[in-house]
Amino acid sequence: MSIRLLSLTAVVLVCPLAAQEPVRLSLTEAQERAAEHHPAVVAARWERRAREADATGASAAFLPVLSAEFGAMRTDDPVAVFGTKLRQGRFGAADFAIDALNFPAAVGDVSTTLSIEQPVFQPEALAGRRAARAGARAGRLAETRTGQVAAFDVLRAYFAVRLAADRVGVLEESLAAARQTLIQVERLRREGVVTVVDEQLARSRVSEMEAALAAAGAARSAAADNLLQLLGQAPGTPVEPTDSLTLPAETAPDTGARADLAALREGVAAREAAVLRARSQWLPSLGAFGSLSWHDPSVGVASGPRHWTAGLMLRWMPFRGLAGVGTLRRATADREAARAELEAAERRAAAEVRAAAAEREAAIAGYRAADVALTQAAQAAHAAAARYDAGAATISELLAVRAAESSQRLARLQALYQARVADAALVLAQGGAPR
Repeated sequence: MSIRLLSLTAVVLVCPLAAQEPVRLSLTEAQERAAEHHPAVVAARWERRAREADATGASAAFLPVLSAEFGAMRTDDPVAVFGTKLRQGRFGAADFAIDALNFPAAVGDVSTTLSIEQPVFQPEALAGRRAARAGARAGRLAETRTGQVAAFDVLRAYFAVRLAADRVGVLEESLAAARQTLIQVERLRREGVVTVVDEQLARSRVSEMEAALAAAGAARSAAADNLLQLLGQAPGTPVEPTDSLTLPAETAPDTGARADLAALREGVAAREAAVLRARSQWLPSLGAFGSLSWHDPSVGVASGPRHWTAGLMLRWMPFRGLAGVGTLRRATADREAARAELEAAERRAAAEVRAAAAEREAAIAGYRAADVALTQAAQAAHAAAARYDAGAATISELLAVRAAESSQRLARLQALYQARVADAALVLAQGGAPR
């Protein structure tokens, strides 16, 4: 019995560990997943499909409308009886009798009707189709821009995981160095070279690094959860990024036009088409129509005499109260608002490019300065360790120099992350998808 319990316990303990196998991801893989599952991308995809559906529906301005009707009735209404018998081809001389006309016997009718309506000139519908097609193009461009923004979000979150993991590595090394310093202090204290105060300070440094390492581990988990939710996955799974943080190229990237600005321009085109549609309501419309019908007193589809009808219909409503005037004014106001939004967005985009370029240069300069400072801090730490071992430096000096070296290593990592993100931000501001 005890053996079975031990086996069951082993299974329970092993299964969670197996479930926590880290997900290894490259940046490209993460961005490919985000292109399918990022919440903003999913929403933009459905919005684009909705606009394309509107454009498809607006094709009624060119295509015919077909319909089929099947009906059955029974009536003794004089007018209906007269017409029904004529349609069925069984109106006789007896039906002209006064009593037969005024008080006819009830008749039944089963009808089948096929009809077609073909727009010939529908100015409102034509302008509406133009607006819908511009809206569909705007939706596709907006989806493209959303994908670019999502790629930037994922890049930033991906390298945040990489940064958090590297910070853990740096702090682990700093903790190992602090413990090595403690061993050194304990040896010197046994030899009577230093006092208990030195040992206490060294132990305090070890405790400080242990706390920092624990906080860095929590930050790594939070960064991984943030990346997972951008990929449409449930949080809680460890993530292991396979790409390292690297310094961007010296030359700033140069990409094409921004899709969001192009989408706004298509939005302006849609608003202009809406103005045209509002003005077209005072124009006449022309349509053609035709139908085939069968009428029979017995049940059957397309049975009995066949009759056809064809014609043209011109419709003109020159005055609709003030509704048309209000529609035109509203469409004009919407168009001017869209133009103003486009102009503001173009100015904002130009400012974003300039700011992103400046931030990129500053971030690269910051990384280089941090790299030089780290080299100097490492040399100072090595010298301080030798001086302390020789009794020429205090424990406070040694710990301060070691802390400075650790801080510089973390600062260098942070500067590298900022340079990489700033480079991606410039690509996004210029209209590209960060990679």
